[in-house]
Amino acid sequence: MRVPLIYRDQPVFGFDIGSRTAKFVQLHPHSGGHQVTGYGYANFPVDAIAEGIIADPERIAQALKPALAHPFAGQISARRAAVSLPVAKVFTRILRLPPMTAADLEQAVHFEAEQYVPVPMNDLYIDYETVKASLKSAKQHTDVLMVAAPRAIVDSYIKLFDLLGLEVDSLETSLAAITRAMISANRSQRTSLVVDFGSKSADLAIYDQVIRLTGTIPIGGDDLTEAMVKSLGISPDQAQEIKYKFGIGDSGMQSKIMEAIEGRLTTVVAEVKKVVKYYQERSEDKAEVGTLILTGGSASMPGLVDYLYKALNIPIIVGNPWLNLATKKLPKLDKLEAPMYTTAIGLALREVQA
Repeated sequence: MRVPLIYRDQPVFGFDIGSRTAKFVQLHPHSGGHQVTGYGYANFPVDAIAEGIIADPERIAQALKPALAHPFAGQISARRAAVSLPVAKVFTRILRLPPMTAADLEQAVHFEAEQYVPVPMNDLYIDYETVKASLKSAKQHTDVLMVAAPRAIVDSYIKLFDLLGLEVDSLETSLAAITRAMISANRSQRTSLVVDFGSKSADLAIYDQVIRLTGTIPIGGDDLTEAMVKSLGISPDQAQEIKYKFGIGDSGMQSKIMEAIEGRLTTVVAEVKKVVKYYQERSEDKAEVGTLILTGGSASMPGLVDYLYKALNIPIIVGNPWLNLATKKLPKLDKLEAPMYTTAIGLALREVQA
């Protein structure tokens, strides 16, 4: 979703607002690739955001201003931001419509939104764009990516950025930004399934030149931790440590850990298979998903890649958003911190690739 009537001849940086942390990254085109000129993050009170709405923008702005002025590395010089919206609060759908004029297309998209989105139209901002298709299929139909975001959420974001003295250049879901970062980093030419295995959910996107399908599985790393706490009779901190140290890889605890979390992992696999099947059945050439790109906080759990490969029989890559980005003399991030910038990198890439 792009905010109209804003100049486009100024630099833009990626700004990812999470549930309790904001991350930002600025890139610059460099030698056929992209140079990281600055990045950083700042925590803010968890109760400052409620149901996706920034309820206390003043407190968040107060927490973010020092980090933007003095980021962890480099400099954030841009005053315009590409911003992420929470994927769980935004309605995204690919519409297949007959060929029509631009004016008729706008009316058709709003009509379809009324049918699919369970929110009154007056409470939404709606944006759309046509999706690339083959010449053959373009004669038969038009695929349109529709995005509908609650006005209350978007307006609260605009207020926050006013307080920060920044302009909002564009808005899109965090999943769209994550997918861009993963596809760019891995330079994949095959149809790819991006799985963002986060703390609260596993968000899925099938990418074939553009995002063709999205989905959300309400199981995340926190659910695995909770299952281990209950099954093994340990504290949440102990469960977290065991999850990232041993996971479901070869260890003396493998059988106990698997017993604790296998039910949840089985559900994740079943839902991934449904999404892949749905895509293949509706794909014009019955395209196979060639690669699964795994990202998110739980992606680094030992043994998870092997487990998913055996269950899905799809080649798996653990995504690294920093791959192919030049960082020069900026400080290096460890493997636990690096993934937290995935969304911000994807947002920044949108602008330098536009």
